[in-house]
Amino acid sequence: MRLFLLLVSSLYLAGQSPAGNFEGELQTPSTKLRLGLTITAGKDGTYMSELISFSQGNAKMAASSTTIEGKSLKLAIAAAGASYEGTFSEDGQTITGQFTQGLPFNLVFKRVAEFVKPKRPQEPKPPFPYLSEDVNFAGATDAIQMAGTVTTPKGEGKFPAVILVSGSGPQNRDEELVGHKPFFVWADALTKAGFAVLRYDDRGTNKSTGTFKGATTQDFALDTAAAVTYLRTRKDIDAKRIVIMGHSEGGLIAPIVAAKDASLAGIVLLAGPGVSGERIIEKQIPDMGRAAGLSEQQIKLSTEGGLQRVKQEMTRDPWLANFWTYDPAPTLTKVLCPVLALNGELDKQVDATVNLAAIEAALQKGGNKNYTVRVLPKLNHLLQTATTGSAQEYGQLEETVAPIALEEVIQWLRKVPATK
Repeated sequence: MRLFLLLVSSLYLAGQSPAGNFEGELQTPSTKLRLGLTITAGKDGTYMSELISFSQGNAKMAASSTTIEGKSLKLAIAAAGASYEGTFSEDGQTITGQFTQGLPFNLVFKRVAEFVKPKRPQEPKPPFPYLSEDVNFAGATDAIQMAGTVTTPKGEGKFPAVILVSGSGPQNRDEELVGHKPFFVWADALTKAGFAVLRYDDRGTNKSTGTFKGATTQDFALDTAAAVTYLRTRKDIDAKRIVIMGHSEGGLIAPIVAAKDASLAGIVLLAGPGVSGERIIEKQIPDMGRAAGLSEQQIKLSTEGGLQRVKQEMTRDPWLANFWTYDPAPTLTKVLCPVLALNGELDKQVDATVNLAAIEAALQKGGNKNYTVRVLPKLNHLLQTATTGSAQEYGQLEETVAPIALEEVIQWLRKVPATK
């Protein structure tokens, strides 16, 4: 949600308008956050502005009020319980002040022509040695039109195919977050390895229609099942060699579809949950706090407060209420196709030890004879090579997907037999 700011004064600073982009680094006891501030001039002499946390997935937060008097700048960010008070330099190039959110922290912003884009060396660049086609297909209902991209190797033939299913929250077809495009990287690597790949925008996101808000994991699974149906209509796809690969919540969705569709060739679970959302969140909050460097007292308080907020939000959010109670184990017992489950050793969102053990136990209970469960060393929830696994690292790391993860999946896919 974007809020507009009222700029009390339209004074210019030494001929320099306050409007523009500014960057700064907020140093707290536990972390460093790279922040941006955008001030935009309106036609009526007022201004709009917005804070951006590049270290937290480019999260944007509009201030609830802004005051500029002479060289003084005051921002209130009510949604975050925060404020900023600073002073413009004579030339308007620097703002020196304090950011307060419970405690005050020094924060200096410097004017920039544009925000520096993070380095993403793995992001594919054209020309591509394969074909790429934007497509549309019906989702769970005809009223939902899914938009996506199919990449296929060059040449004729029926290709084995992989459907990429994103994690929680409204995601585009590249699963774009914190400046990374993981599914773009996955699609590029898999297609170069000889597989057709379908990746799509979540319902109600980007170019897909429908409504995202209010939908649950089970609803998203219907969209994924529709993606399977669509691929089976294509003459360039081997209908007996279709695999669903889901990341995070996508790792909940893939088994739901596979349990009902015996014709799937296999599923890949990347950081997929094996236990209920309740158990995941109860471990996730303290684990992420420790990775961020919080003290045990701070972790205790943040866990108590975090769980309280989650329970309050559940009354308003059907997805969260369903995620909290849904246990994937009974569904996993019904999955008989080949399964590859990978998790990063440093995953602080979906703990590798707890969740992979639960996935394996469920597959064994159901009699699945063809599964591989593996922990990949030093990888985080996004399967990047990491140091702590903290979510704050995601955007700071240049690597989008660790080569070891790409290779593990490709080698496994090459061994998956066609369904009978």
